[in-house]
Amino acid sequence: MPRVEVEGAGTFEVEEGKRLVLAIEEDAGVDIMHVCGSYARCTTCRVEFLEGEPVAMTQAELMILGMRDLVGKARLSC
Repeated sequence: MPRVEVEGAGTFEVEEGKRLVLAIEEDAGVDIMHVCGSYARCTTCRVEFLEGEPVAMTQAELMILGMRDLVGKARLSC
C-alpha cells in the first residue's frame, strides 16, 4: 500500500490509485482548501514533493502550472 508523508501531520498508508488531494485531506486530516474540486483549474491544492515526485503529469496539470509560471516549482495534488 502506498504511503504519504505530510509534513507536520505524519505518515499515512493510502489506497492504491487514490488522488493525493483526497489522501491529504481524508487520511492525513489536513485541509488544503482546494477550490475547484480536484479538476486542476485553480492551483490551490499545490504541493511540494521532497522525494518520490511522480514523473507523469496530466495535460491539465501542465497547462495550469504553465499559466501560473509554476512548472518545476510546484505540483498539483489533484
